[in-house]
Amino acid sequence: MKAFSADQIATVLGAVERVLHTPLPCRISVSVGEGLDINWTCETAQVAACDLPTLARACFLLTQAGMEGQTSLQLSETRHIDCCGPFIDCSRGAVMTVAACKRYIDCLAALGMNLFVLYMEDLYTVAEYPYFGHLRGRYTPEELREIDDYAASLGVELLPQIQTLAHLGQFLQWKENEHLKDTPYCLLADEEETYAFIEDEIRSIRACVRTNRLHIGMDEAHNMGLMRYYAKHGPVDRFALLQRHLKRVTGICEKYHFRPMMWSDMFFRLGSANNEYYDMNSHIPQHVIDALPDVDFVYWDYYHADPKWYEHMLAEHERMGQNTVFAGGIWTWSGFLPQVARTDATMYPALRACASHHIKTVIATMWGDDGNETDFFLALSQLPIFSEFCWRGPDCSQAHIRHMAETLTGLPEQAYQGFGYFYRDAEDDRTGKGLVYCDLLYHLLPGNPDLPALIQRYGKGRDTMARYPDNEACQYAKALFDVVILKAQTILNIRRAYAAKDRAALLDVASKDIPALLDLYDVLYHHHRRQWLASYKCNGWETFPLRYGSVKGRLQDVALTLTEYANGQTDGIAELDEPMLDPTRRGGMQYYEVYVSPRM
Repeated sequence: MKAFSADQIATVLGAVERVLHTPLPCRISVSVGEGLDINWTCETAQVAACDLPTLARACFLLTQAGMEGQTSLQLSETRHIDCCGPFIDCSRGAVMTVAACKRYIDCLAALGMNLFVLYMEDLYTVAEYPYFGHLRGRYTPEELREIDDYAASLGVELLPQIQTLAHLGQFLQWKENEHLKDTPYCLLADEEETYAFIEDEIRSIRACVRTNRLHIGMDEAHNMGLMRYYAKHGPVDRFALLQRHLKRVTGICEKYHFRPMMWSDMFFRLGSANNEYYDMNSHIPQHVIDALPDVDFVYWDYYHADPKWYEHMLAEHERMGQNTVFAGGIWTWSGFLPQVARTDATMYPALRACASHHIKTVIATMWGDDGNETDFFLALSQLPIFSEFCWRGPDCSQAHIRHMAETLTGLPEQAYQGFGYFYRDAEDDRTGKGLVYCDLLYHLLPGNPDLPALIQRYGKGRDTMARYPDNEACQYAKALFDVVILKAQTILNIRRAYAAKDRAALLDVASKDIPALLDLYDVLYHHHRRQWLASYKCNGWETFPLRYGSVKGRLQDVALTLTEYANGQTDGIAELDEPMLDPTRRGGMQYYEVYVSPRM
């Protein structure tokens, strides 16, 4: 690399200062080096860096040292992972604004990360298809080019992730696009109109980004070849169908000078007797492997705490003979706050396995399932798990990771770890989310949770957040804890009073507890709305006024029901007279599947 220009150095310094709100504690003399070297003993620090994100990391570390009262720093680091960065899901409702993308890029560059992935099922403009991203806040070509230019100014690769097979239900729902549909979510393979559409997708992206890599998706195409395709063509070898489709798509990528990468799960699912991705007995035939086009396979896994599992799956990917990319997860899709403990439990073993297999590209996915309840900026504290495994290797300590998180977020560890009190443990438990949405009378919370124990746990979260009255993220979290504590207590109060036929206690719930709960929902709504509009386009926010409104409407209705019973106008409450069966349903723990009436 050539020597850094004055403009490049100024851009990096500006980004780091915006993140930390503090200038460098010394002057710097910058040169090009093999990795990262800092030698600060006097008024000027000598910094050698191999690229712009490395230089940004050096500035971050120097500023961190100055903020802690240090006056010297000697440090040498080398990347253990060539390419590493976050993956932002724009497709579940929350499309990050251009300004917010720039803020996120500043943060990841300051940690020395060099990759920014935007997951955009239909959230970019394809001029030939006006319903592509219609009403969903899609990016214009000018917006994507602005994000790409900004990322490049800090040495960060903007990597688009699109879909070229499944996960296109938002696009395929429109009547105009039915000719492209196999299933409600999956494109119709082996049709020329389908490949014309995919070429238009890829051509549109090519005009917006400078990277030569493109993530083409192709995951979770569960019923590919089994609906409209089956009606037209009859039974088909689904391995062969997937291979034909992949060959056509990779050919289009080559035409537009993209090297494609794709999620690997469909090959493992088709090789499984149970259509399972994580099946130890899944077998991909050698003839299928031999016929694969030149594509990078992305192994996604956010679920396992056993390092042996990751070792097994990475070995299976190596058997396929393609370059393997690993996509881990920062858990942002279990509710309204990051699931901190689950991220720790799964990603430490995953990243150590990646180190032993010399994986060159690692992605930190942040999904927004079910409307994007969790703001991705609340999860910044977990980015250092990935950056520090990248720069310090598999032996990096949790203490160091948390120290970097404190500096990055400006919050002490107990604050961002306090978000985790919203969850029962390190498992994927969504009782907190369930309490936000659930009915006071119907017994619908999966797993029959121990509400008194959870109230105590949520109380710890609320008390932690209350220590930071000037921090908007903490006040949002406090409002959330306030709601779930009183909601859980109200459910208990109703059940106990009804079982005891204590009509006076039920009247207290109707006249005191429910009005107080309605007020707390108003506070939460306003914090949530302010948080959303600070970082995302307005499209998608409408989901939450509808959800909050339905919850509040039902609370008011329950107050009437309790009052009528307490005043002797009715002989009983039908919902509470039902036996309390195990409420677990075959759902994906989404709003409409689990937490509301079984008639929804």
